Amino acid sequence: MGIGLLSLGFPFLTLKPNRLAQGSAFSLWNVLPPVEILVLLLPWIVLIALVLIISERPFYPLLVGVVANVAVLTVFLLVGRSAERLMIGQEPFARVSMSFGSWGLVGASYILIIDAFQKARAYRPGRFLIAFSGLLAVLLLLSTGYLKELSILKEYAVRKDRFLLELGKHVTLSGVAVLLAVVIGTPLGVLAFRRRLLERPIFFVVNSIQTIPSLALFGIMIAPLSVLSYKVPFLREMGVKGIGSTPALIALTLYALLPITRNTYTSLKVIDPAILDSAKGMGMNRLELLLTIQLPLSIPIILSGIRVSMVQAIGNTTVAALIGAGGFGVFVFQGLGQAAFDLILLGTIPVIVLAIFTDKIMQLLVTLLTPEGLKKAGEILQ
Repeated sequence: MGIGLLSLGFPFLTLKPNRLAQGSAFSLWNVLPPVEILVLLLPWIVLIALVLIISERPFYPLLVGVVANVAVLTVFLLVGRSAERLMIGQEPFARVSMSFGSWGLVGASYILIIDAFQKARAYRPGRFLIAFSGLLAVLLLLSTGYLKELSILKEYAVRKDRFLLELGKHVTLSGVAVLLAVVIGTPLGVLAFRRRLLERPIFFVVNSIQTIPSLALFGIMIAPLSVLSYKVPFLREMGVKGIGSTPALIALTLYALLPITRNTYTSLKVIDPAILDSAKGMGMNRLELLLTIQLPLSIPIILSGIRVSMVQAIGNTTVAALIGAGGFGVFVFQGLGQAAFDLILLGTIPVIVLAIFTDKIMQLLVTLLTPEGLKKAGEILQ
């Protein structure tokens, strides 16, 4: 909450003569009339009141989450109005961007939202409201064109078709990589649990992969895949090359292995031996034991590992643009090359939104699939 209050003292918007030039910063006191300043402050006043009055009540996290979502929506509503006012009388190439103050308010609000989501476990419908209401409201504003005067939206308007293309590539690359990691990592986790001699070698390999920087791992893939493509024409015709989606997909899959393998192994290891003894006493063989007892009890923990891998893959896919794999990294690196900050944001913000959205969906899925007995015992940690 302190971050949000401190953000009020920083510039709220920046007006630039064009997308590359330095701009003039405007505080919220310069761009908002008194009534709108009061509207902006109202959610934060309510949050302070909640802390002082009902912080010990069980429904406190739910109220904080709802008010924090209102705070996010309020920032974007006032940013849109202020941007329209600043653009009056400006040249067509002029740009208005959100500054540290407005981004700080949004970031502080989401810190509160994440904290409230974690604490409001007793209110399942309320958790969904906390997780997605503010985000969906902002997406609705975007769809109506309310924020069209912001520089990042102008960058999007120029590159709309390319944006949708890269969105598809980003989601496909990260999604397929995690799917392959599930297919490979889950059996590896089971194997590490069943064969003690293989436990250390398996985790040595998957742990070692995590220590390699992502760009280096992408680079390592280029030479062998180029040779393979040259030597085997069939693979070349299938699209296997030293650059592009193939090395990116292999690297992303390797990165996604550790959380899935580790969680699969851990989920099997923490099952109460008494449950297994009872199943054996009923005449179950090892395969029946695995399929009917161990894996069903392990699903919540395995899903938690998949959740980590999905968020990690969404972030790592951004770097894959450097080897021609596409994705939102295309805009990030174009923006860096042109010193166009809003173009960088056009690539980074969707990645953040995708990661948050995926994380919350997976958290809800883990909650729904966790047996009540395990929740009460506290054996599943999200």
